[in-house]
Amino acid sequence: MVIKLFYKDKVYSPNQKIGEYTVLKIIGEGRYGICYLVGDVKRQYILKQLKRGMLKKSWAKVGYEEKILMGVKHDCIPGFIKKIEHEKFYGYVLEYKEGITFEELIFAEGRVFGREEIYRIGMQIINILKYLHERNIVHRDIRVPNTLYDGDKVSLIDFGLARWINQKRYTVDVDFSYLGDFLLHLYYTSFEPKDNKKKAWYEELDLRHDEVLFLKRLMGIEKRYKSIHDVERDFIKATL
Repeated sequence: MVIKLFYKDKVYSPNQKIGEYTVLKIIGEGRYGICYLVGDVKRQYILKQLKRGMLKKSWAKVGYEEKILMGVKHDCIPGFIKKIEHEKFYGYVLEYKEGITFEELIFAEGRVFGREEIYRIGMQIINILKYLHERNIVHRDIRVPNTLYDGDKVSLIDFGLARWINQKRYTVDVDFSYLGDFLLHLYYTSFEPKDNKKKAWYEELDLRHDEVLFLKRLMGIEKRYKSIHDVERDFIKATL
């Protein structure tokens, strides 16, 4: 692939066309690219425009998302639709997933999650991770901005940091740490402080012993998990 760098990256506005797709709105912009909600005559999609300057510097990094998404097929992961490449543009189209990010739900809408709903959400993420880890993929970025929720189904998005597991730099335990932090965000939505004293999460949250131990092992405070299957087993036990 040859990328010419004497063109400045164009930022597309609503109603402009990118190939056969019409831009509906800009979702966000990061270091490596710009994300749009786009549509054609049939449906809506997500289009990720990759910045060509970053492509030249970091193609080895930004290329992982495309390659990994092309090789997975899961109802809770955006499917890879097609690549768009020409002199002034490089990017790819992904399946649009319904829902709102947990970041918006928690911090913008003030959503409170009850214990049973947290268990259902956690189990869905574990099942997604089980699918990925069994295919030698680690996501490495399971955070509240990268998880969508439609009130029933959870979808995991943004595979920009995803890599193939190599048991050296890219290992499964990073996903476990992120999962623990994600679950704590949900638990804290119902937390009401009784005083102004600063305490560790395991001292101030109203959690059962099995839940505390499970979270501590996810986050490496206690002996770390080595397998998503062990995580699944203990999560089920902790939520009974």
